[in-house]
Amino acid sequence: MPASYREVDAKSVSRTSRGVDPWFIAQFGMNLYRGCEHGCHYCDGRAEKYRVEGDFSRDIVVKRNAPAVLARELARLREPGFVLLGGGVCDAYQPAEARFRLARQALELVVRHDLPVHVLTKSALIERDFDLLDLIQSKRRTILSFSIQTVDDRVREHFEPGAASIDERFRLLQDAKKRGYATGIMAMPVLPGISDRPDAIDALFARAADVGVDFVLCGGLTLRPGSQMEAFLSSLERYDPGMLDGYRRLYRDGRRSGTGDARYYARLERRFQSARRQYQMPGRMPRHLFRGLIPLYSEVAVLLEHEAFARSCEGRPARHLEEACWSLQQWSRARLAKDRRLLAHELERELLSMLDDGSVRSLPNMTGDAVEVIRRIVAEIAR
Repeated sequence: MPASYREVDAKSVSRTSRGVDPWFIAQFGMNLYRGCEHGCHYCDGRAEKYRVEGDFSRDIVVKRNAPAVLARELARLREPGFVLLGGGVCDAYQPAEARFRLARQALELVVRHDLPVHVLTKSALIERDFDLLDLIQSKRRTILSFSIQTVDDRVREHFEPGAASIDERFRLLQDAKKRGYATGIMAMPVLPGISDRPDAIDALFARAADVGVDFVLCGGLTLRPGSQMEAFLSSLERYDPGMLDGYRRLYRDGRRSGTGDARYYARLERRFQSARRQYQMPGRMPRHLFRGLIPLYSEVAVLLEHEAFARSCEGRPARHLEEACWSLQQWSRARLAKDRRLLAHELERELLSMLDDGSVRSLPNMTGDAVEVIRRIVAEIAR
């Protein structure tokens, strides 16, 4: 059945996180639509917490005043950084975009405000806006990521029925690379027993390496109890009913976060790590792609998480560095909220002063090792 569109006036379209996300390298994102015609059966956006009414893949809410609202919200930004166009409860380049052109107008605002952008999509419609992405790349930085959790288009046809084919996504990644964009793959969520097998992961990394992407970020499936889990299990039953019992065991705890058995994710991460090692593929966005494009304190926080990730890949758990990452992010959010006149470059100097006098140790979860890592990161950035 064709989708129906309901146009509304939104009070806000921005989505500001608690800091710069170490995976997506953005703090400022947006939802231009609610619901998504791609209809991915596993989509977290189906969960009740997002309050998407009606049929998730057919009843699409269009925020018709999004460009005007976004213009005001971008004008209020006090820090430099990437705008994330994608993610959330919808794909900005779903079929509705061909008619309403909200994502294109958002990119026009990004150009006007001289900001870098990270676009994440599953749609070939992004090709329409390469002219704007070229402008952004010439002035700042364009990062184009495609969500690809399998190279088997038969799996894609079943679980991602409205999204672009796998071949189309890789073609556009190759084209984007030729244009000078940074490119990546968000291999998430890989599906247990379907796209998480070692041979499936190897095939995905082989194609990623073949088109020369800059990074591949991987993640396992989460199933929140309620509408998301029900929609996925219904789809799985049509795909292979013999897999239902295994999924029910894996997600039997019914956690609100949707995470399954921790032992499964540990096994999955070992498979990812093996593929990353074989293809020499970064599992986080390389520093040179965002260096100098986000505030110093945010860059340090992101690189703390990246250091924790690198250590975990070597079998050296570094939870304290992840905690220090978010402690630093919370400190910067609190300082900016407290002093509305404070500018990003002033807060950068404040962090350097705290390093010099040692008061950075007073931040929560800031261990001696974390401080030494911060000092090393700052020294490397200064070079």
